[in-house]
Amino acid sequence: MTAKQIIDKAKEEIGVHESPPDSNNVKYNTWYYGHPVSGSDYPWCAVFISWLFRAEQSLCPKTASCVNMLSYFQQKGQLVKVPQAGDIVFFKYSTNNRKTNHVGLVVSVSDNGKIINTIEGNTSQTSADNGGKVMQRNRYSNIVAYARPAYSGTTTTMMPPASMPVLKKGSKGDWVVIAQGRLVVAGYKIEVDGVFGPKTEEAVKKYQADHHLTVDGIIGKNTWSALYK
Repeated sequence: MTAKQIIDKAKEEIGVHESPPDSNNVKYNTWYYGHPVSGSDYPWCAVFISWLFRAEQSLCPKTASCVNMLSYFQQKGQLVKVPQAGDIVFFKYSTNNRKTNHVGLVVSVSDNGKIINTIEGNTSQTSADNGGKVMQRNRYSNIVAYARPAYSGTTTTMMPPASMPVLKKGSKGDWVVIAQGRLVVAGYKIEVDGVFGPKTEEAVKKYQADHHLTVDGIIGKNTWSALYK
């Protein structure tokens, strides 16, 4: 399955909406739960993305949770910094402690990555993350992460850009999440939390020793390159 095929499927769904309004009664939820559902317990933006990938669930998990979907791609080491068509984009519009509460599919990128055109489920012009309709949107804020499914014709382990930063104990943020995800894929059991703490440092040192690298607990050029082989 290719990114274009997924985008084409998503375009065919534009305009599908809940019936009645504000009910979350929509065909994607019926597919996910196996029967019609209704009520505030059934938001469906993540379900919509899962539905798009229903024919090839190895590319994207079947889940109703944006947080679980993001965690899946973190653990697979498939978060990316520079978006492109076919990526999955995660947003945060709430003030709670959840990492993300809305998700969509990237259709195109413009203005040097500043504007992301998406197709999203459960959105509207008046509600970014709970609007009850499949729509095409332009987004430029509240973005927390991008994930890239392992589509046909693409590699699942992309070489990191030359600008990847040096990471060490005390580092925090998206780059740490990406590095932790690569370590998890390589078999090192750590939490993917975006914080380069003692356990991440220990895993890096073990990885470096196992791969005949300088054991210093610092992720620099050579360790990045090894993580992406």
